[in-house]
Amino acid sequence: MLKGEKRKRTEDASVSPGAPKASKEEVVSRPAFEAALSGVLVDPPVFHAFAGGIDREMAGAIWTWIARDVAAGPVARLADGIESGAAPAAAFEAMLPEILEALKETLAQEADDYELERRNTIQMGGEDTRKRLPYVIMALRRHKLLEQAAIFGKAVSTLQDEAAIATALQSITINNPVTRALWMQAMISSSANPSRVMAAAVSLSGGGDEVRIANGAFAPLVEAMLSHAQSQIALLGTHPGVFADHDLACKAIDRFHRLMRAINYNLEIDRKSHWGVIIADLTGKVAERLNRPMREITANVTKALRKPREGADRVDPDNVLAALNAMYLLITVRNSRDSLALNALLEQAWSETGQAVEVLVTRALDMFRANPADPVLRERLDLGIKLAELRFNPEYAEILRRARDGAERRTAQQA
Repeated sequence: MLKGEKRKRTEDASVSPGAPKASKEEVVSRPAFEAALSGVLVDPPVFHAFAGGIDREMAGAIWTWIARDVAAGPVARLADGIESGAAPAAAFEAMLPEILEALKETLAQEADDYELERRNTIQMGGEDTRKRLPYVIMALRRHKLLEQAAIFGKAVSTLQDEAAIATALQSITINNPVTRALWMQAMISSSANPSRVMAAAVSLSGGGDEVRIANGAFAPLVEAMLSHAQSQIALLGTHPGVFADHDLACKAIDRFHRLMRAINYNLEIDRKSHWGVIIADLTGKVAERLNRPMREITANVTKALRKPREGADRVDPDNVLAALNAMYLLITVRNSRDSLALNALLEQAWSETGQAVEVLVTRALDMFRANPADPVLRERLDLGIKLAELRFNPEYAEILRRARDGAERRTAQQA
């Protein structure tokens, strides 16, 4: 675990006041830089710093500094190559040795020049960003290895046997602590079954207590999972309760649950330990972002299934989308409840939503039976059936469909 002060930010800047402004060359080349580090970059907010996870904003500030003050020539040629049509990855690979050499020379000069070191620290964004520089440099040097780590993580996820996974983990012979942390971060980025990986690590360590895991050299694995769990918070919105993409938010909740379950089910974590405190904090922050949407679930469902109190009867597409999003959120949270501090709120939303759907879909069916030719009533009933299928089960939804179809048949026969 990295120990550093919390990042200080100005109100109108995402990095420290001393961070350099981006040049055209830096802007053109940055996507290639980020692509090379894609397996280890994490999006803010970063509440806890982990060795293998590099804050994307800090990495960007470092790259801006490199492009302006350290390797302006190589970066300019990199940008020219990309603008001329060269593949960004190939162009970056070709210029990387020069960039790394320039970094090496700059750091060597700093060894005998404290003032230069101080200026560079300011230019790259401050002390906290400076602390991440060795990790960015190592990630650049070993980016091909990190690509292999991602492939390794995906391959290990296909293994069903814990012994086979343990054998695969034993093949990771990286001893350098920085590289091992980066490797684990990249590996977990593509791991679909983190719980199996953690179970194998526990087996190799001879137990799941924190000391044995650390002695078994798998502490970076735990921190990689915590890092990726933390990264899901950014996908739940910048502000509590605001989802830019509900589908992405549901996937983030599920991913958070899988990662936390891998840790909580396999390890013996003391609540007051370093990892225990982090787990509690991350769980609380996820709950904070889910609190308002969870409280709005029943209202969104009710609004979509009720007839408008004023104006012509219609089914509002925005209300329909909000109701479906709310129901998918409710189901996702329920499936992930073991890793979320939302039990009381979940039970309330689950109960109230069930009652609302049952009452309103029955009302919609009665109204449709009275006037099966009304397309608005049919649309509202279809929505109710879909919500009932999600909230209850397909069997209940099928009963409603048969009732709907029966009403239509009777109308057709009478005609």
